[in-house]
Amino acid sequence: MHGVIPPEPGQGQGKLLAALAETWPRYADAAAAGRGRVAGNRSQPIPRPLLASGQFALDALSIGVPGLLARDLVGQGEVPTGGVLLFGIGLALLVLAVAGGYRHAALFGGRRPLLASAGGLAGSILGLALAARLVGAPGALPLSAAGLWLGFALPLLLAGRVASARLVRAEAPRTALRAVVVGEGPQAARLAAMANSRQPGPVRLLGVVDDRRRLPDAPHAESGLPHLGPFEVLQALIRRGEVDQVILALPWAAEARVSALVHRLADYPVEVCLAPDLCSYRVRHASPYLKLLHRPLDGWRGLAKRAEDILLAVGALAVAAVPMLLIALAVRLDSPGPVLFRQRRTGFNNRDFYVLKFRTMYTDQTDHEARVQVSEGDPRVTPVGAILRRTSLDELPQLLNVLWGEMSFVGPRPHAPGTRAAGRPFEEVAERYAARHRVKPGLTGLAQVRGWRGPTETEEKLLRRVEADLEYIETWSLWLDAVIILRTLVAVARMRNAY
Repeated sequence: MHGVIPPEPGQGQGKLLAALAETWPRYADAAAAGRGRVAGNRSQPIPRPLLASGQFALDALSIGVPGLLARDLVGQGEVPTGGVLLFGIGLALLVLAVAGGYRHAALFGGRRPLLASAGGLAGSILGLALAARLVGAPGALPLSAAGLWLGFALPLLLAGRVASARLVRAEAPRTALRAVVVGEGPQAARLAAMANSRQPGPVRLLGVVDDRRRLPDAPHAESGLPHLGPFEVLQALIRRGEVDQVILALPWAAEARVSALVHRLADYPVEVCLAPDLCSYRVRHASPYLKLLHRPLDGWRGLAKRAEDILLAVGALAVAAVPMLLIALAVRLDSPGPVLFRQRRTGFNNRDFYVLKFRTMYTDQTDHEARVQVSEGDPRVTPVGAILRRTSLDELPQLLNVLWGEMSFVGPRPHAPGTRAAGRPFEEVAERYAARHRVKPGLTGLAQVRGWRGPTETEEKLLRRVEADLEYIETWSLWLDAVIILRTLVAVARMRNAY
Protein backbone atom coordinates (compact mmCIF):
# COMPACT_ATOMS: atom_id res chain seq x y z
CA MET A 1 0.00 0.00 0.00
CA HIS A 2 1.45 3.30 -1.03
CA GLY A 3 1.94 5.65 1.91
CA VAL A 4 1.46 3.14 4.73
CA ILE A 5 4.69 2.47 6.56
CA PRO A 6 5.52 -1.06 5.37
CA PRO A 7 6.87 -3.80 7.59
CA GLU A 8 10.58 -4.40 7.11
CA PRO A 9 10.95 -7.82 5.50
CA GLY A 10 11.99 -10.52 7.93
CA GLN A 11 12.45 -8.28 10.95
CA GLY A 12 10.87 -9.76 14.05
CA GLN A 13 9.25 -12.48 11.93
CA GLY A 14 11.56 -15.37 12.70
CA LYS A 15 12.09 -14.77 16.40
CA LEU A 16 8.39 -14.12 17.04
CA LEU A 17 7.22 -17.24 15.23
CA ALA A 18 9.94 -19.28 16.91
CA ALA A 19 8.68 -18.12 20.29
CA LEU A 20 5.13 -18.95 19.26
CA ALA A 21 6.21 -22.40 18.13
CA GLU A 22 7.52 -23.12 21.62
CA THR A 23 4.27 -22.05 23.25
CA TRP A 24 1.79 -23.23 20.65
CA PRO A 25 3.10 -26.21 18.62
CA ARG A 26 0.65 -25.56 15.79
CA TYR A 27 2.86 -22.60 14.76
CA ALA A 28 5.94 -24.75 14.19
CA ASP A 29 5.44 -25.09 10.44
CA ALA A 30 4.89 -21.36 10.02
CA ALA A 31 8.00 -20.63 12.04
CA ALA A 32 10.11 -22.94 9.93
CA ALA A 33 8.73 -21.62 6.67
CA GLY A 34 9.15 -18.01 7.73
CA ARG A 35 5.61 -17.13 6.79
CA GLY A 36 3.66 -14.31 8.42
CA ARG A 37 5.04 -10.82 8.36
CA VAL A 38 5.26 -8.81 11.53
CA ALA A 39 6.25 -5.16 11.34
CA GLY A 40 9.89 -4.71 12.17
CA ASN A 41 10.43 -3.21 15.60
CA ARG A 42 14.20 -3.48 15.74
CA SER A 43 14.49 0.26 16.36
CA GLN A 44 13.56 1.22 19.88
CA PRO A 45 10.48 3.48 19.87
CA ILE A 46 10.92 7.03 21.12
CA PRO A 47 8.78 7.59 24.26
CA ARG A 48 5.89 9.94 23.65
CA PRO A 49 6.69 12.10 26.72
CA LEU A 50 10.18 12.65 25.30
CA LEU A 51 8.74 13.81 21.97
CA ALA A 52 6.31 16.16 23.69
CA SER A 53 9.06 17.50 25.98
CA GLY A 54 11.26 18.26 22.97
CA GLN A 55 8.43 20.15 21.27
CA PHE A 56 7.71 22.02 24.52
CA ALA A 57 11.35 23.13 24.83
CA LEU A 58 11.44 24.25 21.18
CA ASP A 59 8.23 26.24 21.62
CA ALA A 60 9.61 27.87 24.78
CA LEU A 61 12.68 29.04 22.86
CA SER A 62 10.58 30.19 19.89
CA ILE A 63 8.46 32.35 22.20
CA GLY A 64 11.06 33.43 24.77
CA VAL A 65 13.91 34.59 22.52
CA PRO A 66 11.67 36.95 20.45
CA GLY A 67 10.33 38.36 23.73
CA LEU A 68 13.82 39.31 24.85
CA LEU A 69 14.59 40.75 21.42
CA ALA A 70 11.40 42.84 21.43
CA ARG A 71 12.27 44.23 24.85
CA ASP A 72 15.64 45.42 23.55
CA LEU A 73 14.11 47.10 20.46
CA VAL A 74 11.37 49.16 22.10
CA GLY A 75 12.10 52.60 23.46
CA GLN A 76 13.10 53.36 27.01
CA GLY A 77 10.17 53.56 29.40
CA GLU A 78 8.23 50.95 27.46
CA VAL A 79 10.37 47.98 28.40
CA PRO A 80 8.37 45.05 29.88
CA THR A 81 9.86 43.54 33.01
CA GLY A 82 11.47 40.14 33.06
CA GLY A 83 8.69 38.85 35.30
CA VAL A 84 6.04 39.87 32.76
CA LEU A 85 7.97 38.16 29.96
CA LEU A 86 8.27 34.95 31.96
CA PHE A 87 4.58 35.08 32.77
CA GLY A 88 3.74 35.64 29.11
CA ILE A 89 5.90 32.71 28.01
CA GLY A 90 4.31 30.44 30.60
CA LEU A 91 0.82 31.61 29.66
CA ALA A 92 1.41 30.95 25.95
CA LEU A 93 2.78 27.47 26.60
CA LEU A 94 -0.15 26.70 28.90
CA VAL A 95 -2.63 27.79 26.24
CA LEU A 96 -0.85 25.62 23.66
CA ALA A 97 -1.01 22.65 26.02
CA VAL A 98 -4.70 23.15 26.77
CA ALA A 99 -5.38 23.44 23.03
CA GLY A 100 -3.81 20.01 22.53
CA GLY A 101 -0.57 21.23 21.00
CA TYR A 102 1.45 18.53 22.76
CA ARG A 103 -0.80 15.59 22.06
CA HIS A 104 0.86 12.83 20.10
CA ALA A 105 -1.14 13.42 16.90
CA ALA A 106 -0.40 17.18 16.95
CA LEU A 107 3.34 16.52 16.87
CA PHE A 108 2.95 15.11 13.33
CA GLY A 109 1.83 18.51 12.05
CA GLY A 110 -1.15 19.56 10.00
CA ARG A 111 -3.18 22.72 9.44
CA ARG A 112 -5.26 22.48 12.59
CA PRO A 113 -2.30 22.25 15.04
CA LEU A 114 -0.63 25.21 13.28
CA LEU A 115 -3.79 27.33 13.48
CA ALA A 116 -4.22 26.40 17.14
CA SER A 117 -0.59 27.34 17.86
CA ALA A 118 -0.91 30.69 16.08
CA GLY A 119 -4.20 31.51 17.81
CA GLY A 120 -2.89 30.47 21.21
CA LEU A 121 0.24 32.60 20.91
CA ALA A 122 -1.61 35.67 19.62
CA GLY A 123 -4.32 35.35 22.24
CA SER A 124 -1.79 35.00 25.05
CA ILE A 125 0.45 37.96 24.16
CA LEU A 126 -2.28 40.38 23.09
CA GLY A 127 -4.54 39.27 25.92
CA LEU A 128 -1.77 39.91 28.44
CA ALA A 129 -1.12 43.40 26.99
CA LEU A 130 -4.85 44.21 27.10
CA ALA A 131 -5.11 42.95 30.67
CA ALA A 132 -2.21 45.20 31.67
CA ARG A 133 -4.05 48.24 30.28
CA LEU A 134 -7.32 47.29 31.96
CA VAL A 135 -5.68 47.06 35.40
CA GLY A 136 -3.98 50.42 34.92
CA ALA A 137 -0.46 49.17 34.30
CA PRO A 138 0.09 49.63 30.55
CA GLY A 139 3.86 49.88 31.05
CA ALA A 140 4.00 46.26 32.18
CA LEU A 141 3.57 45.15 28.56
CA PRO A 142 3.12 48.07 26.13
CA LEU A 143 1.25 47.41 22.91
CA SER A 144 4.37 48.27 20.90
CA ALA A 145 6.40 45.64 22.73
CA ALA A 146 3.55 43.13 22.47
CA GLY A 147 3.30 43.76 18.71
CA LEU A 148 7.01 43.29 18.16
CA TRP A 149 7.01 40.19 20.35
CA LEU A 150 4.14 38.63 18.42
CA GLY A 151 5.63 39.66 15.07
CA PHE A 152 8.93 37.95 15.82
CA ALA A 153 7.57 34.94 17.73
CA LEU A 154 4.73 33.89 15.43
CA PRO A 155 6.78 32.99 12.32
CA LEU A 156 9.49 31.45 14.47
CA LEU A 157 6.98 29.30 16.34
CA LEU A 158 5.26 28.13 13.15
CA ALA A 159 8.57 27.44 11.41
CA GLY A 160 9.76 25.41 14.41
CA ARG A 161 6.50 23.46 14.44
CA VAL A 162 6.74 22.67 10.72
CA ALA A 163 10.39 21.61 11.00
CA SER A 164 9.82 19.41 14.05
CA ALA A 165 6.74 17.80 12.44
CA ARG A 166 8.80 16.88 9.37
CA LEU A 167 11.43 15.32 11.59
CA VAL A 168 8.81 13.37 13.55
CA ARG A 169 7.17 12.12 10.35
CA ALA A 170 10.56 11.14 8.91
CA GLU A 171 11.14 9.00 11.99
CA ALA A 172 7.61 7.57 11.90
CA PRO A 173 8.77 3.95 12.43
CA ARG A 174 10.02 5.09 15.85
CA THR A 175 7.57 7.89 16.68
CA ALA A 176 4.20 6.54 15.52
CA LEU A 177 1.98 4.39 17.72
CA ARG A 178 2.31 0.73 16.78
CA ALA A 179 -1.19 -0.61 16.19
CA VAL A 180 -2.68 -3.99 15.35
CA VAL A 181 -6.10 -4.33 13.74
CA VAL A 182 -8.47 -7.02 15.02
CA GLY A 183 -11.00 -8.13 12.41
CA GLU A 184 -11.04 -8.37 8.63
CA GLY A 185 -13.36 -7.73 5.76
CA PRO A 186 -14.65 -4.33 4.54
CA GLN A 187 -14.21 -2.73 7.96
CA ALA A 188 -10.47 -3.46 8.06
CA ALA A 189 -10.12 -2.47 4.40
CA ARG A 190 -11.71 0.96 5.00
CA LEU A 191 -9.56 1.43 8.09
CA ALA A 192 -6.39 0.66 6.13
CA ALA A 193 -7.48 3.05 3.35
CA MET A 194 -8.09 5.82 5.88
CA ALA A 195 -4.68 5.21 7.51
CA ASN A 196 -3.08 5.25 4.04
CA SER A 197 -4.52 8.70 3.36
CA ARG A 198 -3.02 10.08 6.58
CA GLN A 199 0.47 8.58 6.38
CA PRO A 200 3.01 9.16 7.64
CA GLY A 201 0.83 9.77 10.67
CA PRO A 202 0.64 9.16 14.39
CA VAL A 203 -0.51 5.53 14.00
CA ARG A 204 1.39 2.76 12.20
CA LEU A 205 -0.63 -0.34 11.34
CA LEU A 206 1.48 -3.46 11.86
CA GLY A 207 -1.04 -5.97 10.55
CA VAL A 208 -4.35 -7.75 11.05
CA VAL A 209 -5.29 -10.37 13.65
CA ASP A 210 -8.29 -12.62 13.15
CA ASP A 211 -9.16 -15.88 14.92
CA ARG A 212 -10.94 -17.15 11.83
CA ARG A 213 -7.58 -17.60 10.08
CA ARG A 214 -5.32 -19.61 12.33
CA LEU A 215 -1.87 -19.16 10.79
CA PRO A 216 -0.02 -16.18 9.31
CA ASP A 217 -0.53 -16.10 5.58
CA ALA A 218 -0.35 -13.73 2.62
CA PRO A 219 -1.47 -10.12 3.07
CA HIS A 220 -5.20 -9.72 3.39
CA ALA A 221 -6.61 -9.12 -0.08
CA GLU A 222 -8.93 -6.28 0.94
CA SER A 223 -6.85 -4.34 3.49
CA GLY A 224 -3.38 -5.07 2.07
CA LEU A 225 -2.05 -5.44 5.62
CA PRO A 226 -0.03 -8.48 6.73
CA HIS A 227 -2.13 -11.16 8.41
CA LEU A 228 -0.39 -11.94 11.70
CA GLY A 229 -2.48 -14.88 12.84
CA PRO A 230 -5.00 -15.49 15.63
CA PHE A 231 -5.44 -13.67 18.91
CA GLU A 232 -2.54 -15.56 20.53
CA VAL A 233 -0.15 -13.71 18.23
CA LEU A 234 -1.49 -10.38 19.47
CA GLN A 235 -1.00 -11.53 23.06
CA ALA A 236 2.60 -12.45 22.30
CA LEU A 237 3.30 -9.10 20.62
CA ILE A 238 1.87 -7.17 23.56
CA ARG A 239 3.88 -9.21 26.04
CA ARG A 240 7.01 -8.44 24.00
CA GLY A 241 6.25 -4.72 24.21
CA GLU A 242 5.76 -4.37 20.43
CA VAL A 243 2.18 -3.04 20.38
CA ASP A 244 0.91 0.28 21.72
CA GLN A 245 -2.65 0.22 20.42
CA VAL A 246 -5.24 -2.38 19.41
CA ILE A 247 -7.94 -1.24 16.97
CA LEU A 248 -11.13 -3.27 16.76
CA ALA A 249 -12.27 -3.01 13.14
CA LEU A 250 -15.67 -4.57 13.74
CA PRO A 251 -19.18 -3.31 13.05
CA TRP A 252 -20.83 -1.83 16.10
CA ALA A 253 -23.64 -4.35 15.60
CA ALA A 254 -21.19 -7.10 16.62
CA GLU A 255 -21.70 -6.13 20.25
CA ALA A 256 -21.02 -9.55 21.75
CA ARG A 257 -17.72 -9.99 19.90
CA VAL A 258 -16.54 -6.47 20.74
CA SER A 259 -17.43 -6.96 24.40
CA ALA A 260 -15.57 -10.28 24.53
CA LEU A 261 -12.45 -8.78 22.95
CA VAL A 262 -12.45 -5.79 25.30
CA HIS A 263 -12.78 -8.16 28.24
CA ARG A 264 -9.78 -10.18 27.04
CA LEU A 265 -7.66 -7.08 26.40
CA ALA A 266 -8.50 -5.39 29.71
CA ASP A 267 -5.62 -7.21 31.43
CA TYR A 268 -2.95 -5.89 29.06
CA PRO A 269 -1.02 -2.58 29.22
CA VAL A 270 -2.29 -1.44 25.83
CA GLU A 271 -4.74 1.12 24.49
CA VAL A 272 -7.87 -0.36 22.93
CA CYS A 273 -9.92 1.57 20.35
CA LEU A 274 -13.02 0.84 18.32
CA ALA A 275 -12.99 1.91 14.67
CA PRO A 276 -16.17 3.69 13.58
CA ASP A 277 -18.72 2.29 11.20
CA LEU A 278 -17.89 2.53 7.52
CA CYS A 279 -19.61 5.85 6.80
CA SER A 280 -17.55 7.63 9.49
CA TYR A 281 -14.38 7.29 7.43
CA ARG A 282 -15.79 9.82 4.97
CA VAL A 283 -15.63 12.61 7.58
CA ARG A 284 -12.26 14.18 6.90
CA HIS A 285 -11.39 15.73 10.26
CA ALA A 286 -13.32 13.40 12.57
CA SER A 287 -11.42 11.45 15.19
CA PRO A 288 -10.96 8.03 13.56
CA TYR A 289 -11.19 5.96 16.74
CA LEU A 290 -13.31 5.65 19.86
CA LYS A 291 -11.12 4.80 22.86
CA LEU A 292 -12.47 1.95 24.95
CA LEU A 293 -9.49 1.28 27.23
CA HIS A 294 -6.65 3.59 28.17
CA ARG A 295 -3.14 2.47 28.93
CA PRO A 296 -2.52 3.17 32.63
CA LEU A 297 0.24 5.60 33.62
CA ASP A 298 0.83 6.59 30.02
CA GLY A 299 2.39 9.80 28.75
CA TRP A 300 3.07 12.52 31.31
CA ARG A 301 1.60 10.40 34.11
CA GLY A 302 4.18 7.71 33.47
CA LEU A 303 6.97 10.29 33.36
CA ALA A 304 5.84 11.74 36.70
CA LYS A 305 5.65 8.26 38.20
CA ARG A 306 9.18 7.41 37.09
CA ALA A 307 10.56 10.72 38.41
CA GLU A 308 8.86 10.01 41.74
CA ASP A 309 10.42 6.53 41.88
CA ILE A 310 13.93 7.80 41.21
CA LEU A 311 13.74 10.63 43.73
CA LEU A 312 12.29 8.44 46.47
CA ALA A 313 14.69 5.56 45.83
CA VAL A 314 17.77 7.81 45.85
CA GLY A 315 16.58 9.55 49.02
CA ALA A 316 15.77 6.26 50.75
CA LEU A 317 19.14 4.74 49.82
CA ALA A 318 20.95 7.80 51.15
CA VAL A 319 19.18 7.36 54.50
CA ALA A 320 19.34 3.55 54.63
CA ALA A 321 22.88 2.99 53.34
CA VAL A 322 24.49 2.58 56.78
CA PRO A 323 21.61 0.48 58.24
CA MET A 324 21.77 -1.79 55.15
CA LEU A 325 25.48 -2.38 55.71
CA LEU A 326 24.82 -3.29 59.35
CA ILE A 327 21.98 -5.61 58.33
CA ALA A 328 24.25 -7.30 55.77
CA LEU A 329 26.85 -7.88 58.47
CA ALA A 330 24.20 -9.31 60.83
CA VAL A 331 22.90 -11.70 58.14
CA ARG A 332 26.42 -12.93 57.39
CA LEU A 333 27.24 -13.53 61.08
CA ASP A 334 23.86 -15.15 61.83
CA SER A 335 24.14 -18.09 59.41
CA PRO A 336 26.39 -19.17 56.54
CA GLY A 337 25.35 -18.20 53.04
CA PRO A 338 24.91 -15.13 50.81
CA VAL A 339 23.65 -11.85 52.22
CA LEU A 340 21.16 -11.21 49.43
CA PHE A 341 18.41 -13.48 48.19
CA ARG A 342 17.26 -13.31 44.56
CA GLN A 343 13.78 -14.57 43.76
CA ARG A 344 11.97 -14.64 40.44
CA ARG A 345 8.84 -12.50 40.42
CA THR A 346 6.29 -11.52 37.79
CA GLY A 347 6.42 -7.83 36.93
CA PHE A 348 5.13 -5.34 34.39
CA ASN A 349 3.44 -6.87 31.35
CA ASN A 350 3.88 -10.38 32.85
CA ARG A 351 7.65 -10.20 32.43
CA ASP A 352 9.73 -12.01 35.02
CA PHE A 353 12.51 -10.29 36.94
CA TYR A 354 14.57 -11.04 40.02
CA VAL A 355 13.65 -9.19 43.19
CA LEU A 356 16.39 -8.54 45.78
CA LYS A 357 15.92 -9.14 49.50
CA PHE A 358 18.13 -9.73 52.50
CA ARG A 359 18.31 -13.48 53.09
CA THR A 360 16.02 -14.45 55.96
CA MET A 361 16.11 -18.28 55.69
CA TYR A 362 18.81 -20.86 56.17
CA THR A 363 20.58 -21.35 52.85
CA ASP A 364 19.70 -25.04 52.52
CA GLN A 365 16.01 -24.33 53.20
CA THR A 366 15.38 -21.35 50.93
CA ASP A 367 12.28 -21.62 48.74
CA HIS A 368 12.97 -19.86 45.43
CA GLU A 369 9.59 -20.81 43.98
CA ALA A 370 7.60 -19.82 47.11
CA ARG A 371 5.80 -23.15 47.09
CA VAL A 372 5.23 -22.93 50.86
CA GLN A 373 4.47 -19.47 52.24
CA VAL A 374 6.21 -18.41 55.43
CA SER A 375 4.12 -18.63 58.60
CA GLU A 376 4.66 -17.39 62.14
CA GLY A 377 7.39 -19.37 63.87
CA ASP A 378 8.55 -20.96 60.62
CA PRO A 379 11.68 -23.06 61.43
CA ARG A 380 13.22 -22.20 58.06
CA VAL A 381 13.65 -18.56 59.14
CA THR A 382 16.88 -17.53 60.87
CA PRO A 383 16.82 -15.51 64.12
CA VAL A 384 17.99 -12.36 62.34
CA GLY A 385 15.65 -13.15 59.46
CA ALA A 386 12.67 -13.25 61.79
CA ILE A 387 13.43 -9.70 62.91
CA LEU A 388 13.97 -8.50 59.36
CA ARG A 389 10.69 -10.02 58.16
CA ARG A 390 8.79 -8.66 61.14
CA THR A 391 10.03 -5.12 60.45
CA SER A 392 10.03 -5.49 56.61
CA LEU A 393 13.71 -4.46 56.60
CA ASP A 394 14.51 -7.51 54.47
CA GLU A 395 12.95 -5.66 51.51
CA LEU A 396 15.33 -2.67 51.58
CA PRO A 397 17.49 -4.03 48.69
CA GLN A 398 14.43 -3.70 46.45
CA LEU A 399 15.28 0.00 46.29
CA LEU A 400 17.84 -1.14 43.70
CA ASN A 401 15.06 -2.80 41.70
CA VAL A 402 13.27 0.57 41.72
CA LEU A 403 16.35 2.41 40.44
CA TRP A 404 16.80 -0.18 37.69
CA GLY A 405 13.23 0.43 36.54
CA GLU A 406 11.96 -3.07 37.35
CA MET A 407 9.75 -1.86 40.19
CA SER A 408 8.03 1.28 41.44
CA PHE A 409 8.06 2.66 44.96
CA VAL A 410 4.30 2.19 45.12
CA GLY A 411 2.33 -0.41 43.16
CA PRO A 412 0.92 -3.94 43.37
CA ARG A 413 3.29 -6.18 45.29
CA PRO A 414 5.04 -8.71 43.01
CA HIS A 415 4.28 -12.37 43.66
CA ALA A 416 6.53 -15.30 42.97
CA PRO A 417 5.35 -17.64 40.19
CA GLY A 418 3.71 -20.67 41.74
CA THR A 419 2.35 -18.95 44.86
CA ARG A 420 -1.07 -20.15 45.89
CA ALA A 421 -4.15 -19.11 47.83
CA ALA A 422 -5.84 -21.94 49.72
CA GLY A 423 -3.88 -24.40 47.58
CA ARG A 424 -4.92 -22.90 44.22
CA PRO A 425 -2.75 -20.79 41.86
CA PHE A 426 -3.50 -17.08 42.08
CA GLU A 427 -4.52 -16.96 38.41
CA GLU A 428 -7.27 -19.51 39.04
CA VAL A 429 -8.64 -17.77 42.13
CA ALA A 430 -8.89 -14.20 40.75
CA GLU A 431 -10.19 -13.84 37.20
CA ARG A 432 -8.47 -10.48 36.65
CA TYR A 433 -5.28 -11.33 38.49
CA ALA A 434 -3.15 -10.63 35.38
CA ALA A 435 -4.49 -7.06 35.24
CA ARG A 436 -2.20 -6.23 38.20
CA HIS A 437 0.70 -6.42 35.76
CA ARG A 438 -0.50 -3.45 33.70
CA VAL A 439 1.84 -1.32 35.87
CA LYS A 440 5.16 -1.99 37.56
CA PRO A 441 5.06 -3.81 40.90
CA GLY A 442 5.86 -1.77 44.00
CA LEU A 443 7.61 -1.93 47.35
CA THR A 444 4.26 -1.20 48.93
CA GLY A 445 0.73 -0.71 47.69
CA LEU A 446 -2.87 0.05 48.48
CA ALA A 447 -3.56 -3.58 49.39
CA GLN A 448 -0.74 -3.60 51.94
CA VAL A 449 -1.84 -0.46 53.79
CA ARG A 450 -5.37 -1.87 53.97
CA GLY A 451 -4.02 -4.90 55.81
CA TRP A 452 -4.00 -7.39 52.92
CA ARG A 453 -0.38 -8.47 53.30
CA GLY A 454 1.34 -11.61 54.45
CA PRO A 455 0.31 -15.20 53.67
CA THR A 456 -2.83 -15.90 51.64
CA GLU A 457 -4.28 -18.88 53.49
CA THR A 458 -7.74 -18.18 52.08
CA GLU A 459 -9.00 -17.18 48.65
CA GLU A 460 -10.77 -14.20 50.22
CA LYS A 461 -7.44 -12.63 51.18
CA LEU A 462 -6.17 -12.82 47.61
CA LEU A 463 -9.42 -11.47 46.14
CA ARG A 464 -9.36 -8.45 48.47
CA ARG A 465 -5.70 -7.86 47.58
CA VAL A 466 -6.40 -7.97 43.84
CA GLU A 467 -9.39 -5.64 44.22
CA ALA A 468 -7.22 -3.08 46.02
CA ASP A 469 -4.46 -3.38 43.39
CA LEU A 470 -6.89 -2.80 40.51
CA GLU A 471 -8.43 0.15 42.35
CA TYR A 472 -4.94 1.66 42.69
CA ILE A 473 -4.27 1.28 38.96
CA GLU A 474 -7.55 2.95 38.00
CA THR A 475 -7.30 5.84 40.50
CA TRP A 476 -3.55 6.52 40.54
CA SER A 477 -2.28 9.97 41.47
CA LEU A 478 0.84 11.39 43.10
CA TRP A 479 -1.30 12.27 46.12
CA LEU A 480 -2.46 8.66 46.44
CA ASP A 481 1.16 7.50 46.38
CA ALA A 482 2.03 9.96 49.15
CA VAL A 483 -0.86 8.72 51.30
CA ILE A 484 0.15 5.07 50.76
CA ILE A 485 3.78 5.78 51.72
CA LEU A 486 2.74 7.52 54.94
CA ARG A 487 0.34 4.71 55.84
CA THR A 488 3.05 2.16 55.05
CA LEU A 489 5.37 3.75 57.58
CA VAL A 490 2.63 3.49 60.19
CA ALA A 491 1.88 -0.14 59.26
CA VAL A 492 5.58 -1.09 59.47
CA ALA A 493 5.81 0.55 62.88
CA ARG A 494 2.89 -1.60 64.06
CA MET A 495 4.39 -4.70 62.37
CA ARG A 496 1.08 -6.22 61.36
CA ASN A 497 0.75 -9.39 59.25
CA ALA A 498 4.51 -9.75 58.77
CA TYR A 499 6.18 -13.09 59.48
